[in-house]
Amino acid sequence: MSIRATIDGYLKDPLTARMWAATKAAGSVRSISVDITHICNLRCKGCYFFAEALDDVGEADDDTLAEFIQREKSRGINFVTVIGGEPSLRPDRLRKLAKAFRIMVVTNGLRSIPREGLEDITIAVSMWGDRATDRELRGYGKIDIFDRALKNFAGDDRARWYITLPAKPPAETVEVVDACVANGQLVAFNFYGDLQGLGDDLSHAGGFDPAYRFVDRMIDRHPQAICMSRYINEVVTSGRMLGESWGYDVCGSVSVDAPQNAGRLRNGKSYNPFFNAYGPDLGEPRRCCVGDSRDCSTCFDVWAHLSWIGMAMEKHLASHADFFSWLSTMTVFYGACGLIPAAEFTEMLPRIHARSKAHSGDGAGSAGLQQREYASVGI
Repeated sequence: MSIRATIDGYLKDPLTARMWAATKAAGSVRSISVDITHICNLRCKGCYFFAEALDDVGEADDDTLAEFIQREKSRGINFVTVIGGEPSLRPDRLRKLAKAFRIMVVTNGLRSIPREGLEDITIAVSMWGDRATDRELRGYGKIDIFDRALKNFAGDDRARWYITLPAKPPAETVEVVDACVANGQLVAFNFYGDLQGLGDDLSHAGGFDPAYRFVDRMIDRHPQAICMSRYINEVVTSGRMLGESWGYDVCGSVSVDAPQNAGRLRNGKSYNPFFNAYGPDLGEPRRCCVGDSRDCSTCFDVWAHLSWIGMAMEKHLASHADFFSWLSTMTVFYGACGLIPAAEFTEMLPRIHARSKAHSGDGAGSAGLQQREYASVGI
């Protein structure tokens, strides 16, 4: 049976057809990531930007930024993830990017992001674990960044919360999720990379099961607000997808114009043909979205794993359940990025979560980090 015929068969299911139509209406995402500044008003423990010394390069001047925007537009880029440094410190540059692309701005939440000229952006507000963990890792043991961020983005429909989970999320993390939902925003999750070797309950070296199950519980608790699919939760925490193991050799978020990736692009594994990750100088792109030398076995980045899934549609055509897992993950990603109208997306979201639970079976669990098998970094 042809790919088209197989998909048409699956689209006889109304929810599958609706997700397919919503993602197709949004169009393809041709994305890059950009560190808009090397300056930050925090220095969080575990931040890849400083762990990889990505602040060692200077910032591009305005003329270079203008040339960069035109060059990337000519390549067909239509979506930019803006990171840093701290992007809220450079709203002038955010406005220039927002005029040319759809953008998602990743912020630590300490400063609000103005609306004028940035009405249509999406904002990813960071939070690390529960309040005590966040205060220790990001607030130097003193600053309650979360409370400030809640006030800065109260009712802001541009914002989504990205809560980074340690290996053993404290019970108080539930209150954080509840507060984000009460603040009027969607919530997604990431997984802490213990780049400074703090260990204990932060490191996933002993497995992902508590964090995996926490996400699953939060989906059940707030199905209308959790902007993360059950499938991406399983893929990241198991390090596996349809017989493959996570690593450099399969990651789709490798810069296509970085010379060190030439071998990776020839290995027959899928990749995003547009993606580049640029530092603040906007010069030659680095290896991938999290640096030049990061050990891929320490990368639990959800967006990087999304590229792995996103490039593998055909591999998910063996059954309707597999296709639903792929399509629901891409639909939730599009919704998180603001590429699907908010009313339509939030109406679909609890239905997606309910169906995904029925497909996977209640209690389906992660394989845990101790069972992850990593491909060689290969550079």
